[in-house]
Amino acid sequence: MEKTTLWKRKNFDLHTVIGFYICSLALIIAFTGSLMSYNWLMYITYKSTGGEKSVFFNIPENKSALQTNTSAILPIDRLIPLLKKENPEADSFELHYPESDTTSIYVEVGNSKGLHYDADFRFFDQNTLQEIETPSIYGKYKNAKFADKLIRMNYDIHIGAIGGIIGKIIAFISSLLTASLSVTGTLLWYGRHYKKKQDTN
Repeated sequence: MEKTTLWKRKNFDLHTVIGFYICSLALIIAFTGSLMSYNWLMYITYKSTGGEKSVFFNIPENKSALQTNTSAILPIDRLIPLLKKENPEADSFELHYPESDTTSIYVEVGNSKGLHYDADFRFFDQNTLQEIETPSIYGKYKNAKFADKLIRMNYDIHIGAIGGIIGKIIAFISSLLTASLSVTGTLLWYGRHYKKKQDTN
């Protein structure tokens, strides 16, 4: 009986100590995850911090009319070399082919390795390569205001990338310990429930 009591006490201490020290990080991970899951929550958070743009990612339409290209080199094939020349310090270029004849070319220019929030989201007319501005927060990072940056940082905060490799390790351990609370909590509930049954017998 003493061993059972000792084990229950250790489980209780483990549950309360982990819960106390991990609660703030768990709340951050849960809140940033909720922002990605619920568009209405992201919208409210953005507007409440002074945001004025559209919070949702949007690929704008072409500015020019549909054209028949007779050249051997398509305009899209010239885009990446032009962007590399314009952004020699960029870490990566992610090009997305247009979904239809009327949508623009979407290019994500990565400015930092392992981070997403400070990337430049740029859109170009697929016929003329004229750059098209977007009403969304996902445009050029230099044009982003505080509220825009806050939402754009959400994913990097959620996975801990905002703090580099150390931040990712902290996010991983925090998530693991948070998951362990369900196990220790279930054992606490079972111990109390089982004890009540014994007392009634």
